[in-house]
Amino acid sequence: MIGHASVVPAQRTSGEGVPRTVPGSAVERYKEVVRQVDDSLARMREHDRERVRRLVGLLVESQERMVGVIERERVAWGLARVHWEAVVELLWDERWMKITPMPAPDESVPPRPQHEYDEAMDRAYRALEEAAQKRTLLRRKGA
Repeated sequence: MIGHASVVPAQRTSGEGVPRTVPGSAVERYKEVVRQVDDSLARMREHDRERVRRLVGLLVESQERMVGVIERERVAWGLARVHWEAVVELLWDERWMKITPMPAPDESVPPRPQHEYDEAMDRAYRALEEAAQKRTLLRRKGA
């Protein structure tokens, strides 16, 4: 036999025969471990919420930068097309020159800030315009 211990579970009794918890008992240790786990989970969840807020902020910043880069690329391509069309118009009367479609970008050029490329494109176009104007002036004098 079991002796004096009850075989009926404590929740089915009227409280009689229910063992009291002794300080340092397994029940108290279990409750303390559960409390520590709960506290740890709460800290971890708060840490995760803060991390999510920070990452969402970084994501928004990167998406805004991407929108800016895409817009800048669109503007750069537009300027290049306008310059190309103007060059074709300037050189249209040059019968010896074969006019081709706008060439693809040269990917071998080392990366630089976009404004440097824009400035170089503008300088080259102005130099071509000046050369075309000088040539026109020379033709008029000689004609």
